[in-house]
Amino acid sequence: MLYGKWRPQGFEEVVGQEHVVSTLRNALISDQVAHAYLFSGPRGTGKTTTARILARAINCANLKEGDPCNQCPTCTAIRQGAALDLIEMDAASNRGIDDIRELRERIAFAPSDLTKKVYLLDEVHMLTDGAWNALLKTLEEPPPHAYFILATTDLHKVPPTVVSRCQRFDFHRVMLDAMIGRLGFICEQEGFAINGGSLGVIARQARGGLRDAITLLEQVTSRFGPNPTEGDVLAALGLLQDHRSIQLAEAIMGKDLPGALDLVRDVADSGVDLAKFTRAVVDTLRDELARSAQEGGDVRGLVLAISELARADFRMDPANPVPLEVACATAILGETAAPAVTRPAATGAPAGQPGPRAQRPARRPSGGSDRSEDSAASTEQKFLRELYNRCSMVDITKAAFLNGSCEVLSIEDDVIRLGFYFSFHKDKIDRDCRPLVEEQAAALLGRPVRLEVELVERRPQNRKSASKGGHLAEAARAMGATPVGKDGE
Repeated sequence: MLYGKWRPQGFEEVVGQEHVVSTLRNALISDQVAHAYLFSGPRGTGKTTTARILARAINCANLKEGDPCNQCPTCTAIRQGAALDLIEMDAASNRGIDDIRELRERIAFAPSDLTKKVYLLDEVHMLTDGAWNALLKTLEEPPPHAYFILATTDLHKVPPTVVSRCQRFDFHRVMLDAMIGRLGFICEQEGFAINGGSLGVIARQARGGLRDAITLLEQVTSRFGPNPTEGDVLAALGLLQDHRSIQLAEAIMGKDLPGALDLVRDVADSGVDLAKFTRAVVDTLRDELARSAQEGGDVRGLVLAISELARADFRMDPANPVPLEVACATAILGETAAPAVTRPAATGAPAGQPGPRAQRPARRPSGGSDRSEDSAASTEQKFLRELYNRCSMVDITKAAFLNGSCEVLSIEDDVIRLGFYFSFHKDKIDRDCRPLVEEQAAALLGRPVRLEVELVERRPQNRKSASKGGHLAEAARAMGATPVGKDGE
């Protein structure tokens, strides 16, 4: 495999972890190597590779500026996996107290074929509590010939008592340029002809993990040979090459909501994977964000758009375009509400003036409250929540347009009036969802009801409800999202 073939053999080949490499080199040169190290960070960033290089360097008699020579019998034995005194343990499979006790019993014996014993415990966060307790004393006072290197992707699961006994190094996700450079070097050595743009696509898909990037490179060349086109790369990685992703990004940047919604519906109707399409739009917006940041442009709109589209969730219904529609609307409209529409008076107030239902009393400055008003608002919120829950059990796609996008204006006799903050939510309910809403509302109230909808300006919520989840959760509710967790109920 390419990754095994091009695994770094010295510190100078480790990509993107200069802060770790320089410190370890200095410790080796000055003969101040610690007896216990803890390497933490995302998968595929070089933790195990660096640990093996360090194990060779600790035992190498011919160090070259802190790097192992990779030619002496000791280095050769370790590289070939024949060194008995380099003990690699997968803590995910050997996680119990008996495994650590066996390690403790053997650690007192002198090395047999190396000058130092090195214990490399991978995925060390998987150890049980009993195993950690058995390991603590050995870490605190190891024999002079023993060294420990612990590696983990979940640092928060490692007990603080263990962390305090180790020198800790945090491995970072590898920067895009560094990954492209390493991939380019491998391609040159292997005789692959892949342009920089295609290598960039591979590197971005790896999300900072160089091992994953090399694996993806092998996947591409295994399928399309040593000279793949950019289209071949996209096909091998399962990515979209759909011009509409660029068009949607342009519509969002141009604040063209009708155009954006038309594009989303066209994409959904053509059967395209919406999750992959959304990721393609996000990548286009990210490229524009990087360009705008370098030129000093206003990037706030781009940041909002990327944030909203990245949160679009298609897991419950992969073919449902509503999450992408809502994300586009939020990205385009931002904090700006829909055009203000005066609510009709509920009791015959003159046209253009708000009726009693629309005009709520101001909050008392002394900290007092209008309890009857709060009670009415709470009842309306509860009714709307129950209405949404009942509708979602019948058709979750249609119910989504009730989720945080509207409020109850009035429930009188056989008429329910709902005010919607955005026209596309109102139109969708009025055109496609009316029978469902009327049926479930009738079941809740115990009598036949008729639905009336209108466009309203969203008013600030009372502070009690706004405090649940903060202003971000409140904005999400307004756009149709459902914050989760005990503070976002």
